[in-house]
Amino acid sequence: MTLPTYRAEHIVQGEPLMIHALEDFVGELTRQRPWLKARYEEALEAVDDLLSADTPATLSAYLSTDPAALLAALPGQELLAEALGAFNDYLREWHWV
Repeated sequence: MTLPTYRAEHIVQGEPLMIHALEDFVGELTRQRPWLKARYEEALEAVDDLLSADTPATLSAYLSTDPAALLAALPGQELLAEALGAFNDYLREWHWV
């Protein structure tokens, strides 16, 4: 039996930050679908900015936030729902969560 391989970087101390997961996601997205990179990156950075008031947002803070609340708080982000869905899929597939 082979154990699953974890592809996400492991954080030695503290909780993973959302920005680290976003950077990895955008890097992988650039490799797979470069035409979406700039649009997704802008939408997801807006979410990180919203959650990072005084300190960088942790990944658990992002995961505990209601996606509908994020969509309501960031109007005019047409691709945001699609970007959030792709980011959430990436987090599970690459074993961030």
